[in-house]
Amino acid sequence: MGYYRHSRRPKPVTVATQAAQDMIKLLTEVDGMSDWESNFVQSVKDGWEKYGSVTEKQYSQIQRLADRYNPENIKARASWTESYGETKRRRAVIAAKYYKANPPYFGELATRVLEDPDYIPTERAYNAMCQNKYALKAVEIHDSEPQFPVGTMAVVRTSNQTPRALRGKTVFIIEHPKGVHRAANGAKRVVVLPVGESTSSETEERWLKKLPKKLR
Repeated sequence: MGYYRHSRRPKPVTVATQAAQDMIKLLTEVDGMSDWESNFVQSVKDGWEKYGSVTEKQYSQIQRLADRYNPENIKARASWTESYGETKRRRAVIAAKYYKANPPYFGELATRVLEDPDYIPTERAYNAMCQNKYALKAVEIHDSEPQFPVGTMAVVRTSNQTPRALRGKTVFIIEHPKGVHRAANGAKRVVVLPVGESTSSETEERWLKKLPKKLR
């Protein structure tokens, strides 16, 4: 006895609303769309005229396009672009360096911010990457005054989070690298050189303590 399997592609769920028709009409009158967008809108328009409906997937896409080309939203994006000056760019770079050091979040956005100085992220993308509590903490740490200025001395704590070779050693502070890798109090990066040695190492200020008064 033979068995036959029949497979049919599910019929797309269709949407037929006044809202869909209004959005299609609006989008056919928009200037400045990409070729793909224009062709997509024309295809949906042809389908609407033939069937009086669009699929749910098409409906979602025309919603996104209608939102993108809404005059108020266009005005808001222009205002955002104009407001994106040096301060926002600087914060975006700090946040991007933080997330590059802490993957996988915002990987593509962080890369683009760091590699293209002319790139302006959308307001939504900027807020997501730069206005969360970790990014704000990274900016705070970046902008804080060093607890251990270059040229001073300190002692490395014996915490198990410091490099084993540095624990308990007296060190010179020789540099504060740019960028913040940890969103924690005292996480400003610092390059130190142990007394009597020729090789420097990187740690964070929270793993240092002041030199005892008798050794200052």
